[in-house]
Amino acid sequence: MTGGAGAQRPAGDDGPALRPTGHARVDAVLDRAGELEALPVAEHPGRYDELHAALVAELDAEPGTVPAGLVPRPGTGQEEAAHR
Repeated sequence: MTGGAGAQRPAGDDGPALRPTGHARVDAVLDRAGELEALPVAEHPGRYDELHAALVAELDAEPGTVPAGLVPRPGTGQEEAAHR
């Protein structure tokens, strides 16, 4: 898979198509997941570790760097639902 998170998958590929998340840094990490196809299987665990660490870093980013729709606003009741 190449061409970005919004790219269509080739015909006959039964994997799910990735859609852009709207968060450029997360989309960049997901784009890197497409490089797995070109790597030997023995290198996949290391790459998955790198991708996971990059996604965790985005989750841990300062709240002001995350698009507003992805973070519940205090006092809306959404913050409790997010913890369930």
